[in-house]
Amino acid sequence: METKLSTGIFVGIVISLIATMSSILTLAATGWQMFAFILFAIVCFAMPVALMTMELSTTLQGRGGPQLWVKTAFRPKWGFTSSWLLWVQMFPSMVMIASTLCPLFGVMIGQDQLGDNHWFTLAFIIVFYWLITLLNLKFDMAKIGGAIGIWLGVYLPMGLMFILGLASFLKRGLDPHSMLGAFSLHGTIPSLTDAKSLQYVSAVAFIFTGISTTGVYAPRLKKVTHDFPLGLLLALTVVVLLNLVNAFLIANVIPAGSDQLDNIAEPVIRYCQVLGWPSWLAQVFSLLAFLGVALPTVDLGDRAVADDGRGG
Repeated sequence: METKLSTGIFVGIVISLIATMSSILTLAATGWQMFAFILFAIVCFAMPVALMTMELSTTLQGRGGPQLWVKTAFRPKWGFTSSWLLWVQMFPSMVMIASTLCPLFGVMIGQDQLGDNHWFTLAFIIVFYWLITLLNLKFDMAKIGGAIGIWLGVYLPMGLMFILGLASFLKRGLDPHSMLGAFSLHGTIPSLTDAKSLQYVSAVAFIFTGISTTGVYAPRLKKVTHDFPLGLLLALTVVVLLNLVNAFLIANVIPAGSDQLDNIAEPVIRYCQVLGWPSWLAQVFSLLAFLGVALPTVDLGDRAVADDGRGG
């Protein structure tokens, strides 16, 4: 029998599922427009999905999450279909996630060039697939990720990034030659005719994907009607703040013209250069960020299928 989750652990699980380091880079690339983009994503995507997830999770208090909701509304075969689709989409998703882990792993061991080696990336993806499969068979990765992984993989690396970024900001101030650039009210509003600005609409909204999948954890909460809405709202608030604050500090240190960033460790390396601090801090950050990307993925894919089978 699965042990019940406290509200704090549930908040950690939700944050670990939603908060990703790569989303901070995407938001940073929008410059001063990040505030408009994040507001649009919250109003038009995050909150509607969150409210729907709260309502369905607290009303249909059974195993399965989205699978249970669809099954109740459209018969069991469509519930199975939704669960199967959620599971199948994890295959390309985990390939993408594993490939983004390679640069972090390279920085972590002091071999930055490994992130550009295609053969190493292929081997890394295969090992990553098997590792998460074996871990799911052996351990309750939801509880481990929510209680321990969230500290190692999200709070600590993002906290370290924030401290370094704030120290760099206090030392240099607002850099008009950075990706953020000089402030202007006009510059905070995305242009409806600028394709370069609009390309970030879906990318920023993507920050909040995974909200509906948190419904699979509803049966494991002690008091679903109270803990689930509270935990989900707290988690979303933390995710927004973590993304916005760190994206702002990163955009102020990356030179203008660097529209796309591939490695989340790059801002930390630049912070260390600005502050004159030791470069091994970037290696520590890469290790923690590596865990932050890997641990949520370990649980999510098999959770949907497992709950489908037990949900009947």
